[in-house]
Amino acid sequence: MLGPFVVLRKIGSRTYEIQLAERWEIYRVFHLGLLEPYREDANGRPQKEIPTPEIVDNEPSYVVSEIVDSQWYGNLQRKFPL
Repeated sequence: MLGPFVVLRKIGSRTYEIQLAERWEIYRVFHLGLLEPYREDANGRPQKEIPTPEIVDNEPSYVVSEIVDSQWYGNLQRKFPL
């Protein structure tokens, strides 16, 4: 989970432009189906725990403890040659 992010403007009926860090260098317009509202619990804390990054070379760095899912995009023959 990343965020929360500021919604800059509504582009179309189901697309929004959000404010991202400049260094991410990705397109800032997202379909509504990829976004979810920010929610807090009764004490005003985020519902999902946000991990604290370690700072390495002045950049946030995270340690991956497990991969819970994956999907292969591309030619399956290259991934699993006969």
